[in-house]
Amino acid sequence: MMGVPYGLSNVNIDGLDLAAVDVDLGVKFGVTTLSGWEGASKPSLDLTNRVRSQGAIGGDSFSGPRHITVGGWIRSRDPLRILPAKDALLSAFAREERLLTVTEVGVSRWAMVRREDEPIITRKSRWYAEYSVQVAAEDSRKFGNVLTQATRLPATSGGFTYPHTYPYVIASTTVSGQVFLTNPGNETGPVTLRIDGPVKGPVVTHTAGDLKRQLQFATSLELGVGEWIDVDMENHLVLANGQSSRAGWVTQRGWSGFEPGLNTWAFTAAVFNPGAQLTVMATESWQ
Repeated sequence: MMGVPYGLSNVNIDGLDLAAVDVDLGVKFGVTTLSGWEGASKPSLDLTNRVRSQGAIGGDSFSGPRHITVGGWIRSRDPLRILPAKDALLSAFAREERLLTVTEVGVSRWAMVRREDEPIITRKSRWYAEYSVQVAAEDSRKFGNVLTQATRLPATSGGFTYPHTYPYVIASTTVSGQVFLTNPGNETGPVTLRIDGPVKGPVVTHTAGDLKRQLQFATSLELGVGEWIDVDMENHLVLANGQSSRAGWVTQRGWSGFEPGLNTWAFTAAVFNPGAQLTVMATESWQ
């Protein structure tokens, strides 16, 4: 009896491993079906036929929700263990959002899902039961690692040549003021920036794509030592010290995402301060 379909090594919902022995519960879980995870979700494209002309007209298209069905089995040598295992399964596939992680050939991707339809759990014998649960991910993307990198404002210190017969060179230290991260996926992922003070008028310029598109985010805020702002690029939120909104101080709204391929974030400010720092947190994403 297989634990997971071919190619998969693990399916985990809210910490419950559906392809392994659960020692605490005294049962073994297995997965036989994982439909809706492969491929991309249905797009929102709506086509309208042209009037007295060939073809159709379509507006912007976005990804819809992802519908996933997880099916499998539970078995135990102790019939009394099946009932608490079923309870644990229903708790994991909750009405509220839960983390679903799927590992395939050693690569893990995840999505936030919640129960969408009536779960079906059928006891086939005293020692064996089968289940089928349908869940939905409102955000259809499959996410990977959160990549993090930081930089200070661009600067160069040290470095000179002593004017003698045999020049004596003092090495310099250069801070590029840039963050370079690569999204290995095929979908734009979410990005969060953290800008730590002291800094006045911070500016972050994002460059990505084959055409080197640039989007600039800027604020007129002046942050002191120990102060910072969190910038949620996807949800257009700017919070001071993780709490109070500072949207009114945003002067350029170049909201950007973690595009497939190489992405660059350049950090500048109205006034240079060596203590200022930009931290970029970007999540790998797939359709």
